[in-house]
Amino acid sequence: MGPYASVFITPANKACSRNTNPKKPNWITAHAIASELSIAEVERLWVRFQQLGCNPDSGELTEAALNKSDYSQDVFMKNILKKYFEGATKKITFENFLRALKWTEQATIDEKIRAIYYFLGNGNPITPDLMLKIWERVEPEKQAEQRKKVVEILFQVMDTDGTRQVDEEKFLAGVKRLPGDYLDYYLNFQILPEEMKERLHKNLQEFRSDSQLGPGPPTARQPSVRQKPRSRLHRQVVPEQACREVAEKIFKKDWMRVANKLGFFTQDVEEIRSAYPNNVQHQVFQMLRQWRERDGDEATTDVLERALVDCNMQDAAIVLTSY
Repeated sequence: MGPYASVFITPANKACSRNTNPKKPNWITAHAIASELSIAEVERLWVRFQQLGCNPDSGELTEAALNKSDYSQDVFMKNILKKYFEGATKKITFENFLRALKWTEQATIDEKIRAIYYFLGNGNPITPDLMLKIWERVEPEKQAEQRKKVVEILFQVMDTDGTRQVDEEKFLAGVKRLPGDYLDYYLNFQILPEEMKERLHKNLQEFRSDSQLGPGPPTARQPSVRQKPRSRLHRQVVPEQACREVAEKIFKKDWMRVANKLGFFTQDVEEIRSAYPNNVQHQVFQMLRQWRERDGDEATTDVLERALVDCNMQDAAIVLTSY
């Protein structure tokens, strides 16, 4: 994963585990604060980390323990986890494990593809021989001749200048030629399943945005008023604030798919990008504003929610439930 590992590796002398351990009651909360994840997400990942074979007393996963775990036969998984080691310690702290998976969830498609490139060849150009070795790991049951044909096809697509080497930019361009749904299926990662996340969004304040939280708890002079649930048949036009919140949620994802669902063509999106070249979040916001202006009363929360769900962006769709 090359340079991306430095994004989530916290040195041992700065790790929150200096002040806590798995036996202390603040183990989960301390890591939630350090990683800026929710309690529910940290609890779920702590279970996964223990399944990998971490030390129950120190909360660290050593290379020796990883080699003894049930996952030791998965070469790709082992090599990815080794990227999480902090320095020469040959250990993965729980905090770094959290930060790495948080990055995996939040990184853009382009960032994930580039990270895969660095992982496959340590940042060096990929040759047919290297790709063939990789494919032997991916599909060991296939005949050698079949694997060679697959590699040749991949190089026909990615090796656009015939050098028999695929550098980072060629790899990125080649992978992005795959259908968007296919990329989402393999590269989209959620720490919590969508149904669990939806329940938490509705019930826990830590999952809700400031606009959803409202002015705070009612006081004696401000009695609580229970509002009637809004009928799904009478959804309102998407407010500008909702557009801002949705843009914040999806600007690191393949938001062009959402634009397509809302009736924008590639040329329309390119014009928006050209108008706001240095701010992707603002590009998304302007796209949503243009959609509201174009469709008028038809630009409802129902329509936007469906477009987001169809693009597997349920976390953004949940934002609309408060409007």
